[in-house]
Amino acid sequence: MAEKLDLTSVITTPNLTDYRVAAVTFDWDRAQIVITLRGTNGEERREIYVGLTATTLMIALNKIDCSVTSLQKRIINRLVTDGKLPAGTVSGAPD
Repeated sequence: MAEKLDLTSVITTPNLTDYRVAAVTFDWDRAQIVITLRGTNGEERREIYVGLTATTLMIALNKIDCSVTSLQKRIINRLVTDGKLPAGTVSGAPD
């Protein structure tokens, strides 16, 4: 099972209890990162980083050691830290 964010407060209508990373696109030429998330009921959500922020993140992610903390978990935690996703805890194992 892939890692996912278990939300501290459930989003209702419909009940949404978690998000998982479905896809990540690093576009170096356009200085853009597009993160596609999938919710509990198959809802799709996209979060985008652009410009210098995207370039800085891509450089950092390109250099990290993912043997302790997975790329998916790092992405989810960053989205929560930046306020793009609500608070929660990451559960599951990396794929």
